[in-house]
Amino acid sequence: MAPKKPERKDIFYICIILILVIALASILLQNTLTASSQKYVLDRMEGVYRMLTESDVEVVSVRDEGYVYKILIRLKLKTGDVIKELYATKDGKFFSENVMDVSDTMKRLEREKDFAECLRAKGFLIFGQKNEPNTLQQLLAIGNYANKVYVDCVGANLQACQQLGIKTIPTIVYNRMNYTGVKTRQWIETLTGCKY
Repeated sequence: MAPKKPERKDIFYICIILILVIALASILLQNTLTASSQKYVLDRMEGVYRMLTESDVEVVSVRDEGYVYKILIRLKLKTGDVIKELYATKDGKFFSENVMDVSDTMKRLEREKDFAECLRAKGFLIFGQKNEPNTLQQLLAIGNYANKVYVDCVGANLQACQQLGIKTIPTIVYNRMNYTGVKTRQWIETLTGCKY
């Protein structure tokens, strides 16, 4: 008796089964590679922070964010536990504690620039010394464009600042009035009408 030739529908079913087996094998392989990659990256992050802090490190969570892993780790320091949020490339070559969302950063920078330009247009000035902590704190309240309204009272400017009656730093000068000490951004907004 001659062997029976497979019918067309049998060949179709065999092809479907083969495709499903290949797809399943591919998914399993990808998951295995991803898990292996994740473990490698987590081991590296734990090693770096264990060496930096000389303390125990625990991975709290890891999430795939597309091109990077977002990792939460707990550092078990002598002074208490600290949680850190890290971002690492999937090959484990680069990591950072800070990731910048470009569109959010651009919006913030535009707000800071507009705020500083409004202050400058209204004659608002901050007098201080950049190596002095309170002056630095005041400049941070303005943002990255604080130099638009800042006068450094050192060197040749020191005498000019003294002639303007600047005795304490930082001092804000606005509408011919001097305001000493560190002021909040909200205080500055209320004083000038410029909005951040």
